[in-house]
Amino acid sequence: MRKNKFHTLSTFAKINLILLFMLIPLIGLNYYQNLIGTKVVRNEIHRSSETYMSLLTSQIETIANQMSVFALTMNRDSNLSTFTTFEGSRHPYDRYNTIYNIYEKLKLNSLSLPWNNQITVYSPANKKAVSDSGLSTYDEAFLKNNMTPVWKFMPTDYKYGQPYFIRHFSEPKYSSNAPLDSYRIVSEISFSSNNLIKMLEKFKNRHNVHDPFLYSPGYEPLVSNTAQLAHIEQLGTILNDQTMTSSGHETLELQGEKYLVTYKLIDTLGWYLVDYVPIHEALAPIYRSSLIFYTSAAVLIVLCLILSYYIYRNVQIPIRKLLKGARAIAKGDFSTQVEYHSKNEFFVLVFQFNNMARQIKELIESIYESRIRLQQATLKQLQSQIDPHFLYNSLNFIKYSAKKGEEDAVVSMTVHLGAYYRSATRLGKAETTLEEELKLIYNYLEIHKLRMHGMTYDINLPENMAEVEVPRLILQPLVENAIIHGISKSELAGYIRITASTQDGFYMLCVEDNGPGIQEQEQKALIAQIANSKEEDDLCGLWNVAQRINLKYGESAGIGIESSSYGGLKIWLYWPSAADKG
Repeated sequence: MRKNKFHTLSTFAKINLILLFMLIPLIGLNYYQNLIGTKVVRNEIHRSSETYMSLLTSQIETIANQMSVFALTMNRDSNLSTFTTFEGSRHPYDRYNTIYNIYEKLKLNSLSLPWNNQITVYSPANKKAVSDSGLSTYDEAFLKNNMTPVWKFMPTDYKYGQPYFIRHFSEPKYSSNAPLDSYRIVSEISFSSNNLIKMLEKFKNRHNVHDPFLYSPGYEPLVSNTAQLAHIEQLGTILNDQTMTSSGHETLELQGEKYLVTYKLIDTLGWYLVDYVPIHEALAPIYRSSLIFYTSAAVLIVLCLILSYYIYRNVQIPIRKLLKGARAIAKGDFSTQVEYHSKNEFFVLVFQFNNMARQIKELIESIYESRIRLQQATLKQLQSQIDPHFLYNSLNFIKYSAKKGEEDAVVSMTVHLGAYYRSATRLGKAETTLEEELKLIYNYLEIHKLRMHGMTYDINLPENMAEVEVPRLILQPLVENAIIHGISKSELAGYIRITASTQDGFYMLCVEDNGPGIQEQEQKALIAQIANSKEEDDLCGLWNVAQRINLKYGESAGIGIESSSYGGLKIWLYWPSAADKG
C-alpha cells in the first residue's frame, strides 16, 4: 500500500524524499558518533580525575601519617621518661638538658616533614609542655576540650593564624572517659590548613582544567586562592543535601554549565577531596566537529532546497501545466492553451502541446460541423421520404372523385392538400411550432376524412405548449400509422385522438386510435424493431420519427407504444422540456 502511494507522488516530491532519505542516515550516524565520542571522553575525564585525586589524597595521607608516626615515636623517647619525673630531679641543669634534648628532637623531626607543623609534648603530671617552637605554656583546659586520637579540624586560635588540623597520642592509650592526669605523656601534632591549600594550588597549576578543594559537611571548604568561589559554594550546597560514599562521580549543573564532579574521601583527615571539570571544555573538539558537520549539513540542505526550487521551477511547473492542460482536454475543453515562456526543453514540448490542442479543436469543430450538416441533410431526406406516399394516395382520391363527379370532395381535397404541402414543403427551416404542426395534421386528417367516410378525430393542444418547437412532420408518420394500420382495418367508424401534454419535466405528443391494436408482446417486439431497424426496413415511418427525435433531443427522448383505452394502439413521443428552453 505504501509502495503504491509512493508511485502516485510527483517526480518533484520523489526527488525531495530521496534527498531527505539521504540526509537522515548521515545525521543519524553523526549523532551516534557524537554519542559514543562523548561517552568515551566522559570516561576519560572520570579516569583522569580519579588518577589525580588518588595521587593528591595519597600525598596528603602519606604526610599526615608521617606526622602521626613521629608523634607516636616521641612517646617512647627516653628523654620523655625523665620529663615526666621533673619534680624528682634535684639538679636544674638536668632539667634544662632534658628539655633541650626534647626540643632538639622535636625541631629536627618537624623540619624533616614537608608541611609546616607544630609538635608539642605534654606532661599532665608536671603540668609542663615542650614544643618545637620552644617552651610552651601548659594549657590544661585546651587539652581537656580538644584532645583527640584522630585528626580534628580546628578554627583559628593562638596556635595558628588560620584553621588547622590537630591530633594527640598518649601513654597509656587514649580513652574518652579517662581523666587528663591519668596520662603519663601526651604528644600533640598539628599543621595549618595553609599546607593543604598550597598543595591544591600546586595541583591546579599543573592541571589547569581541574579546580580541586577540600570539603567536609558543616565546615567551610578549603579552596585555593584562585578557586571559583561561586561554583564551589553552589557545589557545597548540593553536596550537603546528598549522602556521600567514600568515592564517586556525577554530572551536575553549576552556574548554568554542566560539570563532571569527582570526590574521594581522605581517610586520615576525614575530609573529601572534590574536583569538578567543565564538560564543555573537554567536549569542545567534539562540539566543534559536530558544529562543522551540522553547518555543512545546513549548507547542503540549502543547496538541496535551491536545487529543489530549480527543479520545481524548470520541471515541476511545466509538467503541472501540461498535466492540467491534458486533463482539460480530457474533459472536452479543447480550447485550452498552456502558458510557458522559459526557453528550455519544456518550451518546445509546451509549444507542440498547444499546437496539438489547437489542431484537435479545429478537427473536432470541422467534424462537428460536418455532422450537423449531415444531420440536416438526413432530416431533409427523411422528410422527402415521407412525402411520396401521402401524395400518391391523395392524387388517387382526386382521380376517383373526379370520375364520380364529386366536385365538392375534389375541391375540399385540393384545398386541404394544398395547405398541407404548403406547410410540409418549407424545408428551409427544420423546426416549427407545435401549433403549426397540428394545423398541418388537421389538413392531413381532413384529407383522410374525405377518403374514409365516418372517420372522426380530436386534437387537444394546451395553450402553454402552442409555441413549443418540434421538427417538421414529426407527428404525421404516427397519424399515418394510426390510419393505415389502425382504423383502416376496423369495421367500426374510425376515431383518432391527438393530445399534447407535459409530465415530470417532459413534453409528450400522443396519438391514439380505436383500431384492432396489437398484443403487449407484439408491442414490445415493435419497439425493439424500431430501435434496431435500418432505413431499408418496412418500418420507415416510425424509424424516421425515432431517428429524428433522437438526433434533435438526445438519448433522453424516445417513442413509446401501448394499448389505447379506445381499443386500438397508443403511440407517443416524449422529450425533455429543458431541451426546448435550451
